[in-house]
Formats: sequence, structure tokens, C-alpha cells
Amino acid sequence: MASFSVTVNGAAVPVMCSPNSPSINLEACVKSKLLLDWAASVQTALDVREIYVSSVDYFGPRIGFLKIETVTFFQGVRIPGICFLRGGAVSILVVLECEGTKYVILTTQPRVPVGSAALLELPAGMLDGSAKFAGVAAKELREETGLDLTEADLTDVTAAVNKISGTLPVKGMLPSAGGCDEFLRLMFHKKLVTRAELDAMQGKATGLLEEGEVIKLRLVEYDQVWKICADAKLLSSMFLCERLGLC
Repeated sequence: MASFSVTVNGAAVPVMCSPNSPSINLEACVKSKLLLDWAASVQTALDVREIYVSSVDYFGPRIGFLKIETVTFFQGVRIPGICFLRGGAVSILVVLECEGTKYVILTTQPRVPVGSAALLELPAGMLDGSAKFAGVAAKELREETGLDLTEADLTDVTAAVNKISGTLPVKGMLPSAGGCDEFLRLMFHKKLVTRAELDAMQGKATGLLEEGEVIKLRLVEYDQVWKICADAKLLSSMFLCERLGLC
């Protein structure tokens, strides 16, 4: 039987199937960007000795989600090592100003993991292997809201914070680091619109049906949105944009 490994901090770490999932294609897993990016991100203080793959979800031919359990030690003590790998994503806070009042563009769509039929959240999308954060954000914004913006129209909030933080740069906001590698690159755009343009967006149905997206737009006053939307992307973006003086 072939053996597989990935390099973590210069050492070859064996990759094996979980005992409960013996038929997983390990060759595809060790070549996947999800696992390679995770392995490259592990800091030297973490001693990863074994990796077990327990489930794989494919998006067409590409691995989209990967669940692993690692045998990892920190200062000689084994620590929890279950990881749901899904990679990075971008989200976009769009603030529309109309007649002196600011509004936020939100989407509503079914979200099975939290049992919601119409979850309020910022427009967002997975990176799908691309490192062009602004380009992916503009594409997602066009698909989910109909707004046709270019990369130059978007402010990379994460990059702006990194520039002044004085610490190591971060890839993005980490919504659930206890179990998932996902990071959100936060983007921002502000625009003046007419009342007619604003009204045309409210309740508009968008998204790609062939990708299972059932999305409607909802515009909420900026000053009120934090009270009704629990989306971490929104709350983080609002906080950082206000600190940066963008809103």
C-alpha cells in the first residue's frame, strides 16, 4: 500500500485514512491546496506528528472541504487537533448613502448549518484557489448583488489594518479558529445612490441558481444593522472600517 505525507515545518508528516473512513483517496488529499496551505501555515511551536483524513467533499473534480484529525503536541502536551479545512473567502461591506442616510447591502439565503431559511449576512464567496482578493470580491458582489465594481473600487480592509498593526500580517478575520481554518478577507466600498437605485435593490433576487444559491437582497440602515444581524463578517467589517475612518 502506498504511503503519503505532507511537509510541516520541514518534516514529512504521514497522512493516513481515519479508521472509520478507509476508502478516501489520499493521493488527492495530499495534493490538494487545502491541505498544503494548512501545512504551510503551521507555526514551528506546534509539533504535528500524524494526520488522519476522516472526510472529503468534492466541488466537481476539486476538493472543496476536507476534515482531518492531527496528532499535535505543544510544549510536550498533546492538544486538540481536529480541523475542518475549507480555505479562505472574501466578504464585502457595501455602504450606500442616499439623501443623507447610510444603508448596508445584506443578502438573505438559506443556511442549513445554523438552521436558518433566510440568514442575514454580508455578500461573500470562497477564494477557490485565487490570491486576488479584490478580484474575487468584485466577482462575488456582481453575482450576489448585481453591482458591477472593479478591483480598484474596493478597499482591502485587512491589508489596511496589516499596514498599521506593527505585528505579523494576518490573512483575514478568523470566524471559528477552534475547529476551522477559514479566514475572511474583508473588503469595503462606499457609494452615493439615488432613491430609485436604492428601491430597485431592495428585495431583488440574485445568486447563481445552478450553484444552489437562493439569494435576496435586503438594505438596512447602517446605524441599525448591528442590532439585527449577527454575521461575524458584518460586525468585524463595521468595527474595523469605523476604526480606520472609512465609514
